Amino acid sequence: MLSKKFKLALLSNRASFFAAGMGIAAWAPMIPYVKERFLLDEHTLGLLLLCVGAGSFSFMPLCSFLSWRLGCKLPCIISAFGIALCLCIIAVVQNVYLLALVLFIMGCFSVTLDVVSNINAAKLELELTTPIMSGMHGLYSVGGFCGSLGFTALLTIGLPLLPSAIVVMAVLMLLGIFGFKGLYGKDESEPQQEKKEKSSKGKTFFHPLVLTFGVLCYIMFMTEGSIMDWSGVFLNEFRGVELAHAGYGFAAFSIAMTIFRLSGDRIVRTFGRKAVLVSGALIVIAGYLLAVMCDHYLVAFAGFFLIGVGASNIVPQLVSAAASIKEVPVHVSVSVVNAIGITGSLMGPALIGFIAHQITLPHTYLVQALLVLGVALTCFKVLKSK
Repeated sequence: MLSKKFKLALLSNRASFFAAGMGIAAWAPMIPYVKERFLLDEHTLGLLLLCVGAGSFSFMPLCSFLSWRLGCKLPCIISAFGIALCLCIIAVVQNVYLLALVLFIMGCFSVTLDVVSNINAAKLELELTTPIMSGMHGLYSVGGFCGSLGFTALLTIGLPLLPSAIVVMAVLMLLGIFGFKGLYGKDESEPQQEKKEKSSKGKTFFHPLVLTFGVLCYIMFMTEGSIMDWSGVFLNEFRGVELAHAGYGFAAFSIAMTIFRLSGDRIVRTFGRKAVLVSGALIVIAGYLLAVMCDHYLVAFAGFFLIGVGASNIVPQLVSAAASIKEVPVHVSVSVVNAIGITGSLMGPALIGFIAHQITLPHTYLVQALLVLGVALTCFKVLKSK
């Protein structure tokens, strides 16, 4: 039975993950309005969208420092407020260069809320000595759905862009004020394992296991990117699915990811981290093979669903595994793994496009499956059984 303190801590961490997913997803329905306002072509819009990623990538190294110096609560609250204000500014800004700056800043706030939430969850998991990370990431996915669909619903009923953004801003600010109370503050006691870490001499960003888990996260973020950005192209060009219906491939993947992340903590408690990571990677490989080897479009949908099932708990458990390395402080290991992983998210889709141009997209999916096999073999080798 959890104490009142830990119940509040869990609820607060769930709220921070929900807010992180909601904040960045709420930007997506605004993109067509921005394109129309500034009369942007696809190339220029692509460069503008890159500003969010550039802000995230450039600010990520500071997330570890902020959580160490300020605790987790204050950076999360400031970041939620920052994302909320950026969304409102995007709704009214009339200068494209100012918009690029606002998107860059929003990327900084977004990655801070994301990474610091992960750091807080890793610390809390060490205190509770029970898996919670998959469920937290599930709440991020739920927040993403709510942010995107909620903003779209407000626009659909006729609410203008700015009032819609103000509604989302109000939700994010309320979450920050009332929902983040149980996050770790600067002067609060730290988990016993982290106190041990502070006395160790092995504090380093370059611990081999941390880097290994980071590379595995890179591969899995590439996997997610291969479905998010390329499943529609695959279904349309190689399975004859109409463009209007090609997005259902990513929808199948997303639904599977969300369902199995929300139930992931129970799965990890039952089977252990190593079994979940290895079997999850094998399920991802099976999904790729199903999508590529069978010509029917419904089988491809099933393959993408399987990839979502397998991939759902891999990244959360890799973050947890990195956080449990005794020689490295939690805020360092979690930040490094996320930094390497998000590089896969930013660079992966472009790399997949380059490879697909050389050997076709179906063969590129098989290459990705081979990389995921490397994830399975590495996890089998380096992790202990339950």
